[in-house]
Amino acid sequence: ESFWRILPHWKGTCLSLILKDGLFWTTMAIFIGIRIWLRLGSVPEFIILIANTDVTLIGGFLSFFVVYYVGECYGRFNAAYNLCMDAEGKIFDIATLAATNMPKESAQRLNRYLNAANIAAYTGLSLDYPHNTFFVELNKRNIFLTEEEHARMQEVGMHDGGSPFLELCTWAMNEIGAACRAGHITDPLLANTMGGLILGVRGALGGLFNAADQPIHFFYVHFISLLTLMYLPLVALSLSISAGAGNDVYWLADVVAGLTLILQDFYFIGLRLLGQNMTSPFGDDNEDLSVMHYVNFTWTMSNRILLSKFPKALDAGTEAEIMKNRVSVGHAWNGEKAQEPSIKVDPDEEVNHIDAKDD
Repeated sequence: ESFWRILPHWKGTCLSLILKDGLFWTTMAIFIGIRIWLRLGSVPEFIILIANTDVTLIGGFLSFFVVYYVGECYGRFNAAYNLCMDAEGKIFDIATLAATNMPKESAQRLNRYLNAANIAAYTGLSLDYPHNTFFVELNKRNIFLTEEEHARMQEVGMHDGGSPFLELCTWAMNEIGAACRAGHITDPLLANTMGGLILGVRGALGGLFNAADQPIHFFYVHFISLLTLMYLPLVALSLSISAGAGNDVYWLADVVAGLTLILQDFYFIGLRLLGQNMTSPFGDDNEDLSVMHYVNFTWTMSNRILLSKFPKALDAGTEAEIMKNRVSVGHAWNGEKAQEPSIKVDPDEEVNHIDAKDD
């Protein structure tokens, strides 16, 4: 969207959160209260000393800490997204290999277990995706697990860390082993590749739990919150006094000082709230990762891969005819035609040229 179409938005923006933040209204109350006092009441002499206090240096240091905090939060948020996509991509790879190398029933069972592991990881990772309203409802519709298999997952504990998805990945590995023992997979390299992809799914989902187990240090989060709480009221005080007092007051100065305070509030409070929202990428905020889309898309596309219909193989003559009639990919790759010289020389001219050299 264009710049002017972005600005009027309300949902999913910083405005809806900043205007609910108590610190924003505290600073505005300080600014408005002091401006009324300086316009209507007597002006003490110490006000001039306070007006000369420079708080911009403090703001510079605080700006560095807040921006660094948001950068760390965004890095963790983006890493979580990459892990989700890594697990999704590996499930697609496994489905592709299973569709072409395993019996249909084994491939479908393998795909069920991996998709169930994908959903179980999110169920155990965040309370915003509870077992009863997230996993159970999806399982009723898509049947990732049978009643017996689901009962085993409940026995393991759907909200007990990553135990369910780890066991489901183990079930998937067992399917590879069973296919090898049954003679469906005879190539050791293929078996190792599929097993490595399953372990890759486990590693990607496990990385989500690793990030959740080690959040950003509370010390740093508290430090940023404390500095913001101390700095912004001080800015409100300084701007309200520097706008003028007594007979030296102007409405334009009040407006400029007020807008400057609002800008400072939006910058520091907005960045702090942005960082806080990104620290939990699997919540229910508008900015959080689209877990429901991920699991539904992975299930749908992996099943479409398994249901692929393979075309009839063409004979060598038909393939050669297709190659002959298609657009050239370059002279050097045109088969026998590539051996023909790009500049044709008349044989008689070539003989005469050789005779002239002999003379």
